[in-house]
Amino acid sequence: MKYKKVLLASLLAASGFAGQSAYAAANWIGTADYTAGVGAGGDEEVVGPFSTYDFGSGVVLLKPTGTVGSTTSFNGYYQTFVTKHELAGVPVTGSNLLDNTYELTVVASFTQDVTVVSATTSDISVNSGGMFKLYRDTTPDRNFATDSGFSDGGLIMTGTILGGVGSAFSTGGMIFGATDISIAITGYDTSVYEPDTIATGGGIFTLRLGSPLDAPFLSGVTSVQGNSVVSGDFKFAADGYLALAVPEAQTYAMMLAGLGLVGFMARRARATV
Repeated sequence: MKYKKVLLASLLAASGFAGQSAYAAANWIGTADYTAGVGAGGDEEVVGPFSTYDFGSGVVLLKPTGTVGSTTSFNGYYQTFVTKHELAGVPVTGSNLLDNTYELTVVASFTQDVTVVSATTSDISVNSGGMFKLYRDTTPDRNFATDSGFSDGGLIMTGTILGGVGSAFSTGGMIFGATDISIAITGYDTSVYEPDTIATGGGIFTLRLGSPLDAPFLSGVTSVQGNSVVSGDFKFAADGYLALAVPEAQTYAMMLAGLGLVGFMARRARATV
């Protein structure tokens, strides 16, 4: 993952962008019992400790919502799959059954604005309000060409995209980009994840368009999440990862204060009975 961080830093430095990194919060470190929860087949596995999901080569479809100009707004759709679990950037053992007896797939939708900075560079701003979902499927059946098998498993994690910043540049007929995205984890299967302290997530997502290496893969993609690829759309190959995080210290303090208030009110209620 180190090269992705270096790429993002280089792009942000070149564009003059600065933003709150997804890595500001403390990492969540725990285990995932994929044999548990609704829809589990029992032939999955327990993986951990880990802190990060590393995604395989996925696809991003960007559809302009209006006239393409110096600043253009897009609706975006992303789908991919998990290739491995990592801790401190190192793949963890115990995930030998992934993509054999089960799979983990990801879908997301978002909106973003792209502003042209120069003939070769653009700034990316991902808006808040998009969605993120992680599924566990007992039958590996994802298929980019048929746009299927990405959301037919059991939903084990959901989130809302808080926003993101990044940059893109073009060279030799190709476009490369990287975006640092933050996600609020709004729900997850507590029978799968231990400890029960996941609050946020974030990662760096890289995009490629026009690379000969991606051409065979992208040529077969005609729709993403049911959204057909039409003239004027942009279809990128994408890599990324999701680093899970726990609530920040001030959030814990607010939670404890709230629990203290609840306890005080409960004692007061008993005293007045």
